[in-house]
Amino acid sequence: MTTLLILLAAAAASAPMSQPATRAEVAAQRAAVEQRFAREKAECEQRFAVSPCLEDLRKRRQDALAPLTRHEHELAAEERRARAAAQKQRVTERELAAAQDEGQRRERLLVAPPPLPPSTPASHATRARSPEEAERRRRQAADKAEADAAKRRERAQEREQRMQQRIAEHEARQKNRSKPPAAPLPLPGASAASAAR
Repeated sequence: MTTLLILLAAAAASAPMSQPATRAEVAAQRAAVEQRFAREKAECEQRFAVSPCLEDLRKRRQDALAPLTRHEHELAAEERRARAAAQKQRVTERELAAAQDEGQRRERLLVAPPPLPPSTPASHATRARSPEEAERRRRQAADKAEADAAKRRERAQEREQRMQQRIAEHEARQKNRSKPPAAPLPLPGASAASAAR
C-alpha cells in the first residue's frame, strides 16, 4: 500500500499539470478549460474559414478535457471504494455488537440460578406424569390443531368466495360500461354495385 502511495506521489510530482485532489478542483480546472475554449471559439467564428478552426478547437478541447474526465472517474471510484469500506466496517461493527450482546445474554443465563419449579402437591405431580395424562394432553393438542386447521380452511374459503364475488361484480360493471357493438361494415361488392346505379 505504501509503495502504491509513493508511486502515486512520484507520478503526481512528475506530471506537468498538478492533479486536482478533489472534485471541486477538477470542476474548477474544467471550468477554466471551457472558458478558454469559449474565447477561442468566439475568435474562430470571426475568421473566414470557420469550420477547420472549430474542428481543430474541438480536438484540442477533447484532448485538454480527457485527463480531467479520467481523474473525475478515478475520484468517483475512490469515493465508491471508501463508501464500500465504510459500509463494510459498519456491518462488521454491528455484527460484533450483536455477537457481544448474545454472549452477554448467554453468560447471564448461565450465571443466573435455574428457576424453581412451582410448588404443587405430590399427588398432582405424579398424576401429571402418568401415561393417561400424557395421552389426554396429546389428544387435546391434536384436537386444538385440528380445530385451528378447520378455522384456517374456513377463512380460506371465505376469502375465495369474496374474491369470486368481486370478480363477478367487476365483470357485471364491465358489461354495463361497454358500448353496444358497432354496425357491421358493408360488403365490398355491395358498395360497388350501389355506386354503379
